[in-house]
Amino acid sequence: MAAAATTLGRLGGAVVSVPDPDASAGFLETALGFEIRPLDGGLQVVCAGDYGESGQAALELRPGPETGLVELVFEVGAGYDLGALALRARAAGLAPEAAGEEVAFADATGIGLRCVRAAARAVAMPAADGLRPRRLGHVNLKAADPGAAARGWEEVMGLMLSEQIGEALYFLRIAREHHNVGLRPGPRGELHHLGFEVAGWHVYEPILDRLAALGHRVEYGPGRHTPGNNIFTYLLEPASGLRLELFADMGRIAAGAEHEPKRWEAGDRMTQTLNRWGPLPPESFLA
Repeated sequence: MAAAATTLGRLGGAVVSVPDPDASAGFLETALGFEIRPLDGGLQVVCAGDYGESGQAALELRPGPETGLVELVFEVGAGYDLGALALRARAAGLAPEAAGEEVAFADATGIGLRCVRAAARAVAMPAADGLRPRRLGHVNLKAADPGAAARGWEEVMGLMLSEQIGEALYFLRIAREHHNVGLRPGPRGELHHLGFEVAGWHVYEPILDRLAALGHRVEYGPGRHTPGNNIFTYLLEPASGLRLELFADMGRIAAGAEHEPKRWEAGDRMTQTLNRWGPLPPESFLA
């Protein structure tokens, strides 16, 4: 089957519940320059990315008693076979729901997933801003059995394993970018972080200076991870505790090459993978 019929287009966005969407949106707008738009039942956080005339509806904030993932949204092209996706999900024992140009289901660990035509999610491009994060590039979330979740995402969604640390951390990709999904142990629906790409090393200084001027300190970074080879800085949205990663220089897997996923031992996480530049994270980050 042609790749266009079986390969997801991109990570489109995440739907997240937070106790106070207005407060969370206020931080995202003031501290990071995101464009916030009203949406039925919540608020929409929009990025630009390199998506032609359309922006990215990167994040939807909905009111809820706790901060947590509601669902992930993946966008697919016009040639993608949504019917075949529904069949694969059903064969895996899931219960897909097809409606128009989308298919939604929960994976084997209960994580909500929705695949929808990219054209149906087109949003107006936000005003230019050189410091605003460009796009939601990856999510890192928790599953009771991350290994089972990773295998299911490979079989049903067509994601590919790029790298693995022990039996607890799995990095999956849609195409060439090193990872778009990270899976680790923990309660279903609990996010570790949302990864937003920034333009490059040169923008960290003005972004971090703006955060400092507003009285916010980063949780961890800047540093460089070994898996993905990306530069990182992590911060917590103060109203909800939602963790955001500002990343740049994510590694890419060579096109047309048979990639053998790198497998680290569990003990390598603290000594070789977290930060090639130096300090280990605070305990809050490791939870």
